[in-house]
Amino acid sequence: MQKNILQSKRVGSDYIRNTIFYGIVGVLFAAFGFSQLRWLGSQAVVYLMIGLALLYAAIANYLESRKYK
Repeated sequence: MQKNILQSKRVGSDYIRNTIFYGIVGVLFAAFGFSQLRWLGSQAVVYLMIGLALLYAAIANYLESRKYK
């Protein structure tokens, strides 16, 4: 029983670490893509889509981490 509780906390902290990383990188990609739309065109849209996908992954990781509290 004790082992399961410790493992649960470790898994939850892994999800939080992934949430922070994906959130920061997602914001950077999305901001860069949005700021370059005028000059790069469709290439900037790709950066924006990557950023939005990473932000989605950050939200999914955060919601998953809530299970392991």
